[in-house]
Amino acid sequence: MDFHVGQTFGDYSITGLLGAGGMGQVYKVEHRLTKRTEAMKVLSAEFATEIQILRFEREMRVLARLNHPNIAILHNAIHSEKQLILFMEFIDGRTLESMLGAGRLPIDVGLGYIKQTLSALQYAHQQGVVHRDVTPANLIVTANGEVKLTDFGVSKSFGDPLLTNCGEILGALPYLAPEQLKGVTQPDQRSDLYSVGAILYEHLTGQKPFGADRRLAAVITDSEAEPQPPSQLEPTLAPQWDEIVRRALARNPEHRYRSAGEFLDAITQFDEAPVVELPLPQRRTMGVGVAIFAGLVIALAASPELDSLRPIAPLTAPIERLHIAPPRFATVHAARNLTPPPPPAPAPAKRIVHSAKAIAAVVSSDTGTGTERSAAPVADSAEPAAAPIAENTDAAALPPTPAQPKKTFWSKMNVFKKKNEKQ
Repeated sequence: MDFHVGQTFGDYSITGLLGAGGMGQVYKVEHRLTKRTEAMKVLSAEFATEIQILRFEREMRVLARLNHPNIAILHNAIHSEKQLILFMEFIDGRTLESMLGAGRLPIDVGLGYIKQTLSALQYAHQQGVVHRDVTPANLIVTANGEVKLTDFGVSKSFGDPLLTNCGEILGALPYLAPEQLKGVTQPDQRSDLYSVGAILYEHLTGQKPFGADRRLAAVITDSEAEPQPPSQLEPTLAPQWDEIVRRALARNPEHRYRSAGEFLDAITQFDEAPVVELPLPQRRTMGVGVAIFAGLVIALAASPELDSLRPIAPLTAPIERLHIAPPRFATVHAARNLTPPPPPAPAPAKRIVHSAKAIAAVVSSDTGTGTERSAAPVADSAEPAAAPIAENTDAAALPPTPAQPKKTFWSKMNVFKKKNEKQ
């Protein structure tokens, strides 16, 4: 049965032709009920050899048990009118082959694709499946940067009989491991890792490890030269990449990475983008700029203008506890230069009686009834003399006497003056 665009096949409508190859044709189809776009891969059993039919049926069984975000999903498989048909996940994107052909990819972007490929292979190998044809053409990158490993048509499961005829070469020559080209041993998971190493080399250097025209005879006779270390082609690459690539492309499978997980761990440790050293004049210019900037920051921090922007911490103790009264001569001198203090509060009753006695002594001295004495010694050394009033004035009706100043530290220390006054 021939298929063409616009044709209806079962519940599917063929909307386009995606490609054709040695294994068959691939069409873009749409399911009429779910409206889901899928890819339909067709192999005509009428013109296919027995070995091709066996490979195609094996692909169905292999894909049916693989479920990984970096592997194309198989939705359904049928056998109709001598044709084997697969309905697979439709991947809208570009092959890594076309992306590498358009120019160099950023290091971190390309390494992300390599990591996803190794993740897919790690899962497939754990399921007992070897892809055997890991090439940039079988890696499709979606618009959001997700890698899909496709075309398990030549894959083999562990324990299956070798389905390759003697001398038949499967896959792309630049990415095939030597044991696949020689055909003397069965490829295993280390053969897939060799292919990933070749893709990694091409990504880092922009060149295929053995050139675009690899010679089969050189591989079979072991006369093929080792690829040039990546750091010699790209001086900005770290030398660790030389060792990673050398081990992945080792001619002897025993010298390669033992698993995709081990290969992935080695890349993860050195997946930082290469650092390009600046010329000496540019480094000196950057050093001067950093020094000038640091000087401006220090000058701004030391500027008094910055103090006005800093918050003032509140006092943690009353003001009276933080103040020590100065000496008398200092207060007298300061009082002359300052405005007079506000009127003091009324003194206690004891002070009023004591002041009344001083006033009586002054009045007695004026009337001649007693010995003339000064009121100053009667009061405290810091108490001013009371003004004279009438003799018959009641003490309770006396005007309030100015408050006595508190005894300060300096007045308490003047004990010699008090002793002289008592004598």
